[in-house]
Amino acid sequence: MTEETEKQNNNDWKKRELGALWRREGKNQAFLSGKITIGEFGEEREIAIVVFKNNYKENDRQPDFRVYEDRP
Repeated sequence: MTEETEKQNNNDWKKRELGALWRREGKNQAFLSGKITIGEFGEEREIAIVVFKNNYKENDRQPDFRVYEDRP
């Protein structure tokens, strides 16, 4: 892959990025924490989120993780 192609690919990924998450250790379980940016009607807003493993998953149609807005 040429350097120019690699730069174009990186720019494409950067344009599509919604946010970032970090691993955290809680008292009872590990989780992900971070922020995502959502654009609507030409305005962007940043939302803090947390992601927990779905410990109550009973079949393949249920999600592996649940995403919540992080509130104080």
